[in-house]
Amino acid sequence: MYVLFCMLLFIWGWVFYLLAVKSIDYAAHRLRSLYNPDSLTHDDIIALLTSLYHPEFEGVCYGFSLNWALAVAEGKEDVFYRQLHLLRAHKSDLPDVLEHINQKKDRLIPLSESELQTLSLPQLCEKLCIAQEPLAYKNLYGKLVWQSDVTAILKRIQHRHSGVQQIFYKTHTFGSRQEALEYFTLLAKSGLAENVAVIISTADHAMGFKRAGNLWRFININDLYIQDTNKPYFEFNSHGLVDELYRVSTSGPLIRRLTVNTDFIAVNLSAGIISKLKNRYPVFPVPRKTPYPERLYFFSMAALQGDLPTVKQCLRARWSVFSRQNLSDDSPILKALYFGRRDVVRAMLSGVPHLVTNQRKKDLATLLHIACKYGGSGIVEDLLCIKGIKINPLDIEGKTPLMYACKLTVTTQDRKLFQLLLNRGASLTIKDKNGLTALDHAVKNKHELAIELIHNKMQRNESRKPSAHKKQRVGVQSGLNFFYKTSDDEVSEVYMARKGGSLMCS
Repeated sequence: MYVLFCMLLFIWGWVFYLLAVKSIDYAAHRLRSLYNPDSLTHDDIIALLTSLYHPEFEGVCYGFSLNWALAVAEGKEDVFYRQLHLLRAHKSDLPDVLEHINQKKDRLIPLSESELQTLSLPQLCEKLCIAQEPLAYKNLYGKLVWQSDVTAILKRIQHRHSGVQQIFYKTHTFGSRQEALEYFTLLAKSGLAENVAVIISTADHAMGFKRAGNLWRFININDLYIQDTNKPYFEFNSHGLVDELYRVSTSGPLIRRLTVNTDFIAVNLSAGIISKLKNRYPVFPVPRKTPYPERLYFFSMAALQGDLPTVKQCLRARWSVFSRQNLSDDSPILKALYFGRRDVVRAMLSGVPHLVTNQRKKDLATLLHIACKYGGSGIVEDLLCIKGIKINPLDIEGKTPLMYACKLTVTTQDRKLFQLLLNRGASLTIKDKNGLTALDHAVKNKHELAIELIHNKMQRNESRKPSAHKKQRVGVQSGLNFFYKTSDDEVSEVYMARKGGSLMCS
């Protein structure tokens, strides 16, 4: 027993040591960045967003890259770079600087050109956030928009009638650096215009490149002002760009395959370029010798981007959407579902509808469970149309899809989602392994919309019962009306008291 205690004490001490070292390193990095006038890091930009009272994001690379691409396509690239210079200059005091400039403005004191440009920084920061996490701005978009919905995001963040759009998108995989070099050589020879920006993304990072004379201009939020302290971007020839992409996108120098999504952002794009890229990198059919994990990753990236033409090519090649017929976190269909790719999910299931009830091994969740939590009502509606779908499957904790929907998120704040489930007979009486019904979960999570709709369904169910049960119906209605009048902190106590057979209040 003593030996076990010593071992646990050692493990705790080691974990504490690692956490302390990591915290100290991060603090030292932040201090170096704040006192280095030539740097502007990813963390600096996140800190600036937070200082302006925006949500705190883990990363903002996608929002940054898309706003850069928009500036390129609108002919305002230099404006974007000047704004970055100002963010760098005021990374430690931007709120105070903005307040000072606004005070001058209120007193009708003329502002310098730099001060006028500084006043544009809050708008840029807001656009970064809107593009980075569109789900958090559901009210602004008027609907659920996922990060990969480039067209919808561009419409929201661009100036009116600028005409910038996602002209072309494609999932590419390069089997070697030589293949990647051939791709960029092809782009250069195709006459890619300087006002066409390309966002290039891996599964967890987004960057951008464009043509600049005979070179490639490459921007990466993680490496601003590295090549030149006066320029936030790099300039490379094709060899240099390939080397840089492999450096930042793969886990080691011996990795040969690079798989990325590309989004071409512009007002217009040569049809010749599009035709040259449609069935290149990869060329279908993909060689059989391509390892299964590489094919799976490519398929998942295409699903995530919503690259339907590529997804259909993978399906025609009989690639599994379930990762060897098993539902797992790396399954292409789950990538599509997590990002609300309704058309992709529909295409994937068209060939294997009998697998719609497959359960994920780790938690026994079905596609319907996961769609209720992440995918939105559109995907749920499509799933419910498939013959043989089960409306009340249980996961490893005994939870139904309706219980997943009762978790309060932006995605589940959708009246149609609950109407679809309840109209198809989602159970209101099944209890999970903790003895909680769907309504219990809704109350626990303070999901007011779920409470309202489940309550209404219960009332309708009670009204259809014989009159002998009228008294019980009135009791149920009274209890539910009662907990609506309490504060959030009191809801659970009152509801549990009602379940016990009598109403109790303090």
